[in-house]
Amino acid sequence: MRKLFSIMFSAVLLLLVSAQGTWAQKTKVYDLGHYPSGTWAELHGINDFGVAVGKGDVAGDQRMIGVPLFGPNAGNWFESGVSSSVVDELLPVISNTGMIAGAITGDNGNSEAYAWMPNHGGFHLGTLPGGYRSYAYGINHRGTFIVGQSFQKLQEAPFIIGTAVVWTPRVNWTGGRPTLAWEIHALPTDGLEKPGAVFEGVTLRLWDGWGVNDSGQIAGEAYEYNADKDEWWEIGVVWNPIKNGRQWEMQRLPMAADFPYTEPLAINNLGEIVGDVWGSAAAPALWKKDSRKGKTWELTVLPTLNPTPMWDIAWGINDFGDIVGTCYDPDWVPQATRWNTHHLSSAKLLGFPGDWSVAYGVNNLGIAVGGYGIGDGPEQAAAVAIH
Repeated sequence: MRKLFSIMFSAVLLLLVSAQGTWAQKTKVYDLGHYPSGTWAELHGINDFGVAVGKGDVAGDQRMIGVPLFGPNAGNWFESGVSSSVVDELLPVISNTGMIAGAITGDNGNSEAYAWMPNHGGFHLGTLPGGYRSYAYGINHRGTFIVGQSFQKLQEAPFIIGTAVVWTPRVNWTGGRPTLAWEIHALPTDGLEKPGAVFEGVTLRLWDGWGVNDSGQIAGEAYEYNADKDEWWEIGVVWNPIKNGRQWEMQRLPMAADFPYTEPLAINNLGEIVGDVWGSAAAPALWKKDSRKGKTWELTVLPTLNPTPMWDIAWGINDFGDIVGTCYDPDWVPQATRWNTHHLSSAKLLGFPGDWSVAYGVNNLGIAVGGYGIGDGPEQAAAVAIH
């Protein structure tokens, strides 16, 4: 039954994508506002059934929130019921199973990675042994991998270490009944670090897992900050699954000649990765395999709304090559932007409402989500059907 459903769903998606030319003149904008008792909202992810998730305030308390775009509950907001104290690091995502991943305020007062489903209980994803804080940033369509970061403070040196991690589900039997649990795995770094790096002056050495696809490929980064020199170092990597998806090996992604730092943020089921490359400015970037069965990636710096990049980032990509992100216009105003892997000659506005806008995710139906604002007013949630 599950296999039949997957085949039917894939066929529907194929029909939707083949109709792109017809839909191009029928762009639909969803002006979603915010949670009823809140004042602001921003969407970060959307699954292929049109359920969007993000963050916002609920009666003055910041939480993960969501809203379906289709069906009998279309436009009816829901929320996690749990406080999330960290604003910048809260980037909720959703799978096609309805599983949502993000972060909440843990029992120790720090952020803790958390997974939940509307109208059901949640799961504390926890940290690596000895950890004190964690975040979940990515989940695949099937809901079988959640990726993020677990933090540790080392006693022997005055710096913080963050390890890229992946959580995988496990079924436990308690009292003859199955219960779901999540196992945390540290992703390997294979000794990769800045040449000549030493502990002295280094206050941060962090690894992030940002995006994951259904085969278990994970896109992420390593970065380091030296407080004595006020100096950053950042590289992009991809972790490829081995041994039945329970172990991974790391591969470094290529860098751009004019940008010393790389930041991969999302990966689709073709292994195409988007993010940004940056230095004095940031440019959106695409890493694409050199062939269908290739094992290396080629980097393309994507066009922006201006001849010269400002602080422009590609945040999301779907399985059909639609890319969404944010570019700055000539007045330094952020605008929700789209690209496509099959037509890389230009960046186009997504058509969000408001004076300024941002876009973070896109599903396989070509619906992009993010937020917008009018003047100095609070941010509001929005979605746009590209096709």
